[in-house]
Amino acid sequence: MENQMDNNCSTIDAGQAKGIILLVAVVFGALIGFTANETFLSIIGGAVIGLIAAVIFNSIIYPHKPSDR
Repeated sequence: MENQMDNNCSTIDAGQAKGIILLVAVVFGALIGFTANETFLSIIGGAVIGLIAAVIFNSIIYPHKPSDR
């Protein structure tokens, strides 16, 4: 029963998930940077910091051992 999986469900593979995480982090980093300082340079800085945080998340925190179930 645990091995049954519906083929019609929409799943996101690991490559797409990492791309979505990068995109969301860059957008939110830019929004937070703009909200904090309200300058164009803060948008760029926030996007860069968001990108760095997303890369660290994808390379260290996101990969995990597959479940035994």
